[in-house]
Amino acid sequence: TKLRSWLRRSLPWIAALEEMTLVGDIRGGDSFSDIYGWRRFLTGFLASWTVVLVKGGLVHFPQTYGPYQRRWTRWLAKYLLRHSPLIVARDRESQRVAQELVGPGREVWLSPDVAFALEARLPTRLEMDPPLASGQDLTAGGEARPIGLNVNGLMYNGGYTRNNMFGLKLDYAAMLPRLVEVLLQQHAGELWLIPHTYGPPESVESDPEACRKMRDALPAAVRKRVRMVTGEYDCHEIKGIIGQCEFFVGSRMHACIAALSQGVPAVGIAYSRKFRGVFETVGMGDWVVDGREVDAEQAIQRVVDLYQQRANIRE
Repeated sequence: TKLRSWLRRSLPWIAALEEMTLVGDIRGGDSFSDIYGWRRFLTGFLASWTVVLVKGGLVHFPQTYGPYQRRWTRWLAKYLLRHSPLIVARDRESQRVAQELVGPGREVWLSPDVAFALEARLPTRLEMDPPLASGQDLTAGGEARPIGLNVNGLMYNGGYTRNNMFGLKLDYAAMLPRLVEVLLQQHAGELWLIPHTYGPPESVESDPEACRKMRDALPAAVRKRVRMVTGEYDCHEIKGIIGQCEFFVGSRMHACIAALSQGVPAVGIAYSRKFRGVFETVGMGDWVVDGREVDAEQAIQRVVDLYQQRANIRE
């Protein structure tokens, strides 16, 4: 039609879609939900809706489905899923939610999160503050290996609203320095702060900035045993760095997957149900500490208890 021809000439996005055999959507693994706000959900919907209009449907790759806090976001999610030739969930609860939305006539498949298969690669140069000693062996065994801690900038800042957007019972920013102190009382080695999501310092998403603020809140004696990864590495390299850890605590889902998929005992400090679902796929559901359900002292005690079980769980 003349309209389609005009759209193809005017909008490169439409022209590109028409060239595609298949279009898939993965939403970062966890954004097919409105927990990050309705605006973000709606922006994602509009992009996907364009694909449906041009191609008739789009594949949904392994991800979390829901929760949906608003009736209209649930309706839009149902619309997209019912126009999908293939739907894959990354955990059983998401599989159940998606199956409920599409009805019994369709099968929702289950697959591990794609990050489990991501190749780990150590960077040629590991930039840290303070720097590692020249020739320091990253692969030293036993207790010489560091504890890894991923600080989630979004949680640290209270979400996009900066006002406890996720309804946490614990004060995440206040809890972390105390957690570091207690873990280093138990651990003979160092603790490494490992960002997983980058952004400018003023960004609510910036893990490096949250790491810096958290380290600054530590007593001087504790801070001497804490290093921060300062290089901006790709996903393969960050996974390689996480693989050097003896034990890992993370609040970014894919940072935790980076640890779990390399046999590193990992605790997830959670802000949504997605953590438990993904951890359960590898039999580690009880290694999730849900910040919506526990206070700071309960969270710290649970992480310490799990640290003490790390040798048993590693195999």
